[in-house]
Amino acid sequence: MVIVFDLDDTLYDEIDFVKSGFREISKYLGDEKYFNFMWEEFLKNGSGKIFDKLIKTFNIDTDVKKLIEIYRFHKPNITLPKESKEILEFNNNNDTALISDGYYMMQQNKFLALNLDKYIKYPIFTDFYHTKKPELKPFKMVMEKFPNKQYVYISDNPKKDFIAPKKLGWITVRFKNKKGIYKNIPNCADYGVYSRKEIVEKLKELV
Repeated sequence: MVIVFDLDDTLYDEIDFVKSGFREISKYLGDEKYFNFMWEEFLKNGSGKIFDKLIKTFNIDTDVKKLIEIYRFHKPNITLPKESKEILEFNNNNDTALISDGYYMMQQNKFLALNLDKYIKYPIFTDFYHTKKPELKPFKMVMEKFPNKQYVYISDNPKKDFIAPKKLGWITVRFKNKKGIYKNIPNCADYGVYSRKEIVEKLKELV
């Protein structure tokens, strides 16, 4: 069996990356008050136009593109949750892969910061291969790497993540992450779980 993971809001909570990015920007600008503003704005209104609002509110002489660049490509201060380590250690006897959308360098920096290279045999950052979910390409890459196996895909986003693997006959498991932005969207995967501990239990049933 091949166990394939999504990254953001699956193996870790993306909100931790958001905090890390805001802290890096406030460090660059030289004052903690900028972090406090961005964090409060994020909690109230989400991520849209936060950096534009920051520049306008404090009359900062910095181009918004610079702040976006810092946010996307900084080396994040994030850690792998204990439960995710348990999931990955449980899968030591199985082939493992990762399929993750997002800017290549940004996703690779997250992957390395979480020390996932210790556990994931075949990481696929879709941006590097000029593809993205829900296209079939990254999932077929996994099947070519590990042929003639059963495949399980674990992810959080019911809008796009399960379309391709279901077409290819994979087993799909949706992690309904309470901290994620898709928590209120109905499940469309074969199985739905509500915690990372439940992921381990589901894998025990499937393996």
